[in-house]
Amino acid sequence: MKVEEKAIEVLKQPMCDSCLGRQFGNLLSGFSNEQRGKIIRHYIAFLIDSGEKIDVDLSNFYGIKFRNVKIKPEKPKECRLCKNFFPEKIDDVAEKIVEKLKGIEFSTFQIGSMVSNDLLKAEEELWSKTDIEFVESVKSEINRELGKRIERLTKKRFDSKNPDVTVVVDLNTNKIRIEIRSLFVFGKYQKLVRGIPQAKWICLKCGGKGCTRCKGVGKMYKTSVQEIIEKPLLKATKSKKSKLSACIASNTSVLLDECSLPIGKLEPSWKTHKVLTYGKKMGVSKSKIVDFIKLDTRRLDLKTYEIITKETGRRIVSTTDHQFFTPSGMKRLSEIKPDDKLAVYPLDLQRFEMPVEKTIVSEEDIVETIEKYVPTSFRKRIILDLKNKNLLPLKTTNLKLNMIVRILAFLFGDGTVRLTKNRDVKFEFYGEKKDLNDIKSDLRSLGFRSILRKCKSQQTIVTNYYGDKKIIHNVKDYNHRLYCSYKSLWILLVTLGAPIGNKIIKEVEIPTWIMNAERSIKQNFLGSLLGTEIDKPRLDKRKYNKKSFNTPRFSVNKTEELLDNGIKFIKDIKKLLGEFGVKTLKTRLVPYATRKDGHKTIKLVLDFFSNSENLIKLYKNFVFVYAREKDKSARLAYEYLLMKKSVVDIRKKLYEIALELRGGGFTPMQIYRKIDSELIKYKDLAMWLSPKNKYHEFKFIKVPNDFPDYDKWVKTATKGLKDGLVWETVECVKKVDVPYVNDIKTEASTHTFFANGFLVSNSGREDIDARCLGWRPFVIELIKPMKRKVDLKKIEKRINKLKKVKLRGLKFTGKDLILEIKTERVDKTYLATVDFKNQIEKSKLKELKKLVKEPILQKTPLRVVHRRADKFRKRYVKSISWKLLNKKRIQFKIRAESGLYIKELINGDEGRTEPNISELIGNKVEKISLDVIKIHTKGV
Repeated sequence: MKVEEKAIEVLKQPMCDSCLGRQFGNLLSGFSNEQRGKIIRHYIAFLIDSGEKIDVDLSNFYGIKFRNVKIKPEKPKECRLCKNFFPEKIDDVAEKIVEKLKGIEFSTFQIGSMVSNDLLKAEEELWSKTDIEFVESVKSEINRELGKRIERLTKKRFDSKNPDVTVVVDLNTNKIRIEIRSLFVFGKYQKLVRGIPQAKWICLKCGGKGCTRCKGVGKMYKTSVQEIIEKPLLKATKSKKSKLSACIASNTSVLLDECSLPIGKLEPSWKTHKVLTYGKKMGVSKSKIVDFIKLDTRRLDLKTYEIITKETGRRIVSTTDHQFFTPSGMKRLSEIKPDDKLAVYPLDLQRFEMPVEKTIVSEEDIVETIEKYVPTSFRKRIILDLKNKNLLPLKTTNLKLNMIVRILAFLFGDGTVRLTKNRDVKFEFYGEKKDLNDIKSDLRSLGFRSILRKCKSQQTIVTNYYGDKKIIHNVKDYNHRLYCSYKSLWILLVTLGAPIGNKIIKEVEIPTWIMNAERSIKQNFLGSLLGTEIDKPRLDKRKYNKKSFNTPRFSVNKTEELLDNGIKFIKDIKKLLGEFGVKTLKTRLVPYATRKDGHKTIKLVLDFFSNSENLIKLYKNFVFVYAREKDKSARLAYEYLLMKKSVVDIRKKLYEIALELRGGGFTPMQIYRKIDSELIKYKDLAMWLSPKNKYHEFKFIKVPNDFPDYDKWVKTATKGLKDGLVWETVECVKKVDVPYVNDIKTEASTHTFFANGFLVSNSGREDIDARCLGWRPFVIELIKPMKRKVDLKKIEKRINKLKKVKLRGLKFTGKDLILEIKTERVDKTYLATVDFKNQIEKSKLKELKKLVKEPILQKTPLRVVHRRADKFRKRYVKSISWKLLNKKRIQFKIRAESGLYIKELINGDEGRTEPNISELIGNKVEKISLDVIKIHTKGV
């Protein structure tokens, strides 16, 4: 069709100028869509007036005076597409936005919109009739036209990159949401009083709610530097809250929503991934990553330590200020010591590796499926939609592929791909509400909307294989259903091999491309498919010790006529499982039911080996993504099995040692005393070494009888946690060196993520003991400010009048400065006034010069060893001078590198700091008053 023919086809229904022009929005520049629409409308009017017979809606030419044709157009009807949004409503929406923006101070703005489903459906119908190729996105036009009007009404500037406010208009609900960009204020402060921390110190016991520990206030200290600074700033900017501004090793594995990846390798692609996060209310969920940080530990002199747990030997390396989740809340690594409990998520996903680029679905494949199932008039629309969503061509390197594979696999289990007689298409997913919400979220990430509905309770009469009937409720349909009707998604998934119709009475095969795919694709496919049909991990109640699990089972139903197809389907699953080392038993055939059409069905049951090694491989390799409760049970079973394996492995090593000692002539009792382990009883050892023991094989060594039963362990290991998280015990914390450390920030309010399975977060530092008379730089973030123009000089003067904190150099800045301040490791100069027990001998003061010549070896001070790792540090004193104030009092001026404990440098801390001032001058310290008088900052 020519352009004029397509325009005539469009004008067969009522159409406003903007919607008419938008159909040809990619033709000619310099015109608005409204102008394009007027030009096209008048051109067709010229053709009509010249005598051409054209079939159009006459109301589309209302107000145009024809000279040669006697046509009296009726008053125009409502626009078929936008329902008169552009000619009549857009100005009202713009005015409502301006009204909503009242009270918010801003200079730049951005517009976003959510278009109504009716408009999209109407346009899709129009495109299927006209086959137009020059269409502009309706959202693009709405955003642009609203932006023009708001610029005119507010005299503010549109800015798509760094706006002060972002306006989101939802045309489905007619709601307007305003998002306000944070303000960042830089300055330097002095802390003039002792006993207040830098940031708010929320009580870890109650999380800020108020308890006996914090005397009901939710904080450990009455005020802080942050609160003193933020109060006038919050008031002046009308902000809701503020934030006063730690890292893990680059090889640390971060749990993403479909795989794991060393955090260091996230750098080039972190914007495209979602990370798993955790909060007490929402449990485990997904979050976008909003920032990525990389630091050089050597250049910044960052010290790193490794945590190892007792139960499974789980490890992680991080800086001392990185926070870990404990029963008392978040704690810095420097506060964690052996026997502390840390929250971990027993999920060890395969590491993500970018595969070799291959095309899975091409445009030709999509065209072939379209011609087979839906009207060809949808062809261009479907192809354009898939291309716009970056799903065509679909390649192995597409980061959305694993998400698509999970949805595809679910359709082989608890989903249906429908195709009606009139060639209409639809997906249905069945399950629990929270599981279907996960699918809905993934569909939204792919660019497709879906509808979740609660199903009414249904009563069904089922006839078994032998003809007996019984009444059941909601079997397999659960209580919710998710519907999705996008033709483009339907065509894509069917092209990928999704089974159409009832899977019991139709042949179903695992797609060949899945069977030949990369390991990660197979892993995601099996995880989602198993989640629909596999049993939850169940304790073997027949076992007296309650430490073993029943055989897991996976099953599918087929009519007797399609039994061979069902057996092949199960064989393919067994083959895929075998690639992950998971062993299965012979497929069982169980007579199941009689259908209403008279066909009898058989249940094909695939049983797994129930030994611990096989179950560990099963639960390690596969995540039941859309079956939360099932996967939660799998996570707990996996952790328990890992604990058993760890204990058994240790007992095997001890058995090897026992055999060597036995060969050396030692008696069982002597060997027992030499080994001295809680994991071996003398009775066990004597049995292993007995000449009557015929086996002497590792496979007969199991966990000891006092190993906790599974049910009892679950109660204590998950106390206060949800979604499969458990507590593990810290065995040791030791210093290690790594060249780089990384950190990420999540969009979710939880600000947490999983690193090597540990639940971690970011943290700041607290200075309480000393006054800070040197100028320390800071950046404070003011969240959702209603005012952006404030007099920082006045605020600075107001705070300085309080005489607790003194400020200077307040100015607005960007958030990039936060990282520079957080990571700068600088020297500090201290002024220490020290009272000694005895009279000071001046001749011994010369010995203090040794402090500058050699390193200071300092063990964690006794005053903080209860909450920090007990370890040695090597630090340096850059300079030291002194002044006698009287016979027993001296004032020291000491410049030292970051991390040196000055009080302990002076008093020796019972020999834990060497050398120290008290020892060098031979005099005990009675009192120390300490001030930081200078912070030797470089860049800020």
